[in-house]
Amino acid sequence: MPPGKHAREAAAKRWSLPSRDQDHRGLRAFALRMAKDRDLYGALAFAESAESLSLTRRALLPRAGDRIAGITSSGDVLLALASHGPSEVVGFDLNPVQTALAELKHAGALHLEPDELRSFLGIDALPPDARIRTLARIEDGLSLASREIWATEARHISAGILNRGMTYLIIRAMVGAMRRLVDPEALSLFLGQRGSDHDRRAALEELRARRFTRHLLSPALVTFAPLLKWVFFPHTICRVSRRPDEMIAEFFDTFQPLFVHGAENNPVLSRAATGALHPAWDQELYAEERFAGLEESSVRFETRSITEGLSRLPAGWATKIYLSNAPDYLEPQDLWSLAKEIRRAAKPGARVLYVSLCNEDRLGEAFGPLVDAAELAEIRSLDDVHLYPSISVRTVGSAA
Repeated sequence: MPPGKHAREAAAKRWSLPSRDQDHRGLRAFALRMAKDRDLYGALAFAESAESLSLTRRALLPRAGDRIAGITSSGDVLLALASHGPSEVVGFDLNPVQTALAELKHAGALHLEPDELRSFLGIDALPPDARIRTLARIEDGLSLASREIWATEARHISAGILNRGMTYLIIRAMVGAMRRLVDPEALSLFLGQRGSDHDRRAALEELRARRFTRHLLSPALVTFAPLLKWVFFPHTICRVSRRPDEMIAEFFDTFQPLFVHGAENNPVLSRAATGALHPAWDQELYAEERFAGLEESSVRFETRSITEGLSRLPAGWATKIYLSNAPDYLEPQDLWSLAKEIRRAAKPGARVLYVSLCNEDRLGEAFGPLVDAAELAEIRSLDDVHLYPSISVRTVGSAA
């Protein structure tokens, strides 16, 4: 059994149902972050991935010799891909803190043991001053810009940086709110700690049928969606799309899969909702063989938009491109520019993955056809996050 696994299993049992005190702390942390930043997607936005790592790996099929470009975000997806031995991986993000975070995780994976990295990032317990000392051990692996960021943002490091991201704070706040809506048995059901998907679907329908939900909560979500979206979604997507309004107004339909499949079974929800890191993320991000794989790849992160980043790559350079849901944030003319740079930077036959919060693939046939229908269905069947209604994998037809 790997070192530290007993401790992790014991921790998971202790966290099998969040306590009221933990829920209060979650709500308080969320409120304080909102009061300070007014935008959860500000400086430190995505501390952890909000996407399926196993789906991404199957969609892009990273191999030795690949050259992969993509959105940095939390760094998790690109680092997971890099651990499978591609020659080069480069990530782009407009937010310099996301660049610094990805560099931090990369340096940690190269210089720390798996259990040390877990504790440093905040998955397992560690005194705040010990995290600062750990930062000093790995900071030689960071760029000067990243070192300067963490020197001024040391509070995130000492608290365990994964516990300071938007996704974690929102999920903790939602668990606290759910405690006030349902009894402990129903809460443990939605957390996935007992019962089946059928049981959770029935419990969700019962919750939706309540007078409070039908006559107060659901109408309030519809009425206040134009305001609430600025709290729960990045402001950039709120400016260009009505999808955030729709997702909030249709809350129980939008997030039904998250309720039905149970938080413990969802890698994005599991740790924040139950305290247990999902096994898929443990394997993809913190296993020793993944750390060893990272040593075989050249990895770098740059602070710039995905379109600008692709424009700086040699023509035909990229064999795989990971877009996350970046096209959701773009105006039509910017989508055209992105598609143009994808065609130019990608090697003919390169794969491109785009997951969208929208109900459609906004890029369409702009740079290439979808992969074979049977393969695409297999890829989509691996989705264990259940958040993105549109998941497309295309191949670039030819260089521009």
